[in-house]
Amino acid sequence: MNRGLRLFTPAIPAVVAVGFFVSFANWIPQTHWAPPKKLALTADLTPAELARAGATIVRERGCMACHTMEPGAGVKGGGRGPNLDGIAARRAQGAAGAPANVVDYLVQSLYEPGAHLVEGYPNIMPPAIGAPAKLSYEEVTAVVNYLQSLGGTASVKLGELPKPPGSGAAAPIQAAAAPAVPAAAGGAQLLTDLGCVACHAQSPGPQAIGPVFDADSIRKTAGERGMSPEAYLMESIVEPAAYQREGFPAGLMPADYGTKLTAAQLESIVAYLLGEAGS
Repeated sequence: MNRGLRLFTPAIPAVVAVGFFVSFANWIPQTHWAPPKKLALTADLTPAELARAGATIVRERGCMACHTMEPGAGVKGGGRGPNLDGIAARRAQGAAGAPANVVDYLVQSLYEPGAHLVEGYPNIMPPAIGAPAKLSYEEVTAVVNYLQSLGGTASVKLGELPKPPGSGAAAPIQAAAAPAVPAAAGGAQLLTDLGCVACHAQSPGPQAIGPVFDADSIRKTAGERGMSPEAYLMESIVEPAAYQREGFPAGLMPADYGTKLTAAQLESIVAYLLGEAGS
């Protein structure tokens, strides 16, 4: 009995310490994370209610990775895309070479962003109904109302905007088709044609929606995964869900590049991203 007690005595402090930390952990208020709930956008919502939903959509779908909200800055803020603050007031009469009223201007900007470019900004925004934003018709309506509220008054009900392409309904404002991928395009051109540069920065700096296209960073991540840089990049392109980089939203990168690109095109992109000759 005494021998058993002697064997157990040294363990008593450890047992007490474990019990203390377990009790302390249970005492701390517990938090639970859940993904954002899908917004219910129904025909009975007022334009003001849709605008509030649109504000959430703009924030959650990564729009502010390129656009800014800078009061008093005019169209040219500090982002890669135009400043959104006051956009409805600036575009109340549309723009030269674009639709002549703010609603049609905003719809075209979302469906066909390359149709009219704000001076000083490159054509890097993909159609909002495609990746990475993937807005539904109802979400487009909400975003249009939100943008209207930035210097104006939300006014659009569900069903009043033209439908996006491919919906089977007539649409006065047509969106551009997805860009064709030239068979002989080099890696740099392919990244532009596919809209990759809308989400990935070309060099280290302000964080974009996706990881930066930096060869050193790519090689470092590949090494951490125990893969060659070429294999890691190929996996990231054709199966983006296989590995999720910390700090970046999941599920935004299209998963069909493996069927859209030829082996030669994939190799060209990989060579270009790694800074190799022949890209």
